[in-house]
Amino acid sequence: MTLYISDLDGTLLNSAAKLKPRAADMINDMTENGLLFSYCTARSLSSAAEIMKDVKLKAPVALMNGAFIYDPQSGEYIIKNIFSGKQVDIIEKTVRELGESPMIDAFIDGESRNSHLSGAKNLRFYTDERRNDKRMRPLESYDGMFDGEVFYAVFIDPKDRDALDRAFTLENGFLTACYRDVYNEKRVWYEVFSASAGKANAVLAIKRLTGADETVCFGDNANDLPMFSVSDRKYAVANAIPELKAAADAVIGSNESCGVPVFIEKEHFTVFDYTPAERRTPDKKRFGEAVHSALLRERSTIGTLNEKTIHNALKHYYCPECDHEAKIGGFYADAAGENGIFEIQTANFSALRKKLSAMLRVSHVTVVYPYEKHTHILSVNEKTGELLSVSSRTNNSFSKLFLELYRIKAFLTNPNLTIRIALLETEKRIFYKNEKKQRRKGLRTEKLPTGFVSEIVLEKAEDYRVFLPEELPESFTGKDYGRLCRTTDASLALSVLEMTGAVTRSGKLGANILYKRNV
Repeated sequence: MTLYISDLDGTLLNSAAKLKPRAADMINDMTENGLLFSYCTARSLSSAAEIMKDVKLKAPVALMNGAFIYDPQSGEYIIKNIFSGKQVDIIEKTVRELGESPMIDAFIDGESRNSHLSGAKNLRFYTDERRNDKRMRPLESYDGMFDGEVFYAVFIDPKDRDALDRAFTLENGFLTACYRDVYNEKRVWYEVFSASAGKANAVLAIKRLTGADETVCFGDNANDLPMFSVSDRKYAVANAIPELKAAADAVIGSNESCGVPVFIEKEHFTVFDYTPAERRTPDKKRFGEAVHSALLRERSTIGTLNEKTIHNALKHYYCPECDHEAKIGGFYADAAGENGIFEIQTANFSALRKKLSAMLRVSHVTVVYPYEKHTHILSVNEKTGELLSVSSRTNNSFSKLFLELYRIKAFLTNPNLTIRIALLETEKRIFYKNEKKQRRKGLRTEKLPTGFVSEIVLEKAEDYRVFLPEELPESFTGKDYGRLCRTTDASLALSVLEMTGAVTRSGKLGANILYKRNV
């Protein structure tokens, strides 16, 4: 069994130090399907547990750079790496001599507490955010700072790193990690913990506890190098520091594009046999026959909104020889055959989530989405059938499409999923009471598919580049994208494109995020 173990900040978490909901959804879905997943972080239990509260983990996790191995299922610490009395004396002596303002973590009266000097400028950003955290223990002097069972010391922007290195040696039983803050590169963290702790030892401990045969780890910063040194395979996210990328087997997607769960998904899921979608001009004759078959099956009376007709026509077009309404587990698929499962979804992709979670485990799934490219609108007198007016509209925006794709964002990178967008011509008849176009209460419109214009097939990252206009500059903002694509929600569209790997973040321009297309 493979154990996947990830760093949190800068790796699994986004730039706002949050776990994206779609990342949690992906990890939970895979965990239910047998994934062994854990994390190894410098964060404390209270901090990590709050951020990861939506993830249902079955494996132990490593906290505070491996100082603790914690079981999230039982709520108990499996391993505690506490400093010896001699080590605490070395820490206290060093802090007092250098006049440093560290944070000292210890168990005091059975509770995890963070002791620090009240008002220390180098800690203000951290303590101000945690005013209501019961772990915080501000003190007026060094007296009492080293009480209890001390297990961790953190120096933020230390005054003399060389002196700290001389004091906290391996010979004295210490391990240290020094790196730049993921969220503020001007800030330096210098962390001290027991030599029996550390991310390397933590990975080995969790591997032993779970009985895993292989460990695959993910990271972004210098404190992940020890974890890389003992893992069977190691991967750096796209936003990782150069040193970690050099030590990695490969570089995967960024933390913003859910690089870790996307990578695991491609390894974890069985890829089912499937003949890739043909990328050719739609067969208009066959589509006309499919519409005819749909109408014969369920021709509606005037006043019916025929979304069902569009649905059935596409089912006949894409799945002429499949079993229609096939039962797959606890769900019914629109069609199923040798080339997998087909679902025709005219709207509300949210309703697909549970279906996809189940069906992607047993087969390749193709979701067909009808998109009305050209609509001819006929105004008709309900009583006489007289044509009152004729108009038409062309839809050049994919705003509705991106909204639907966003609703199933956790599945878009699944190797067993294909999205086929059928761009259609439709005829919409609106029936009125008389020539003054007075509507009868409760009257509905009639809509029929009249032509198949073209098709967009989405199976891999490069397919999504069709939504990136050539006029886009090398680096572009959401405003640039929205202007060229006429979308009402550029951030939502770019979220989908980032998730699928079509674009990545390349920096900032003032308050605006910059993107670049992936080649």
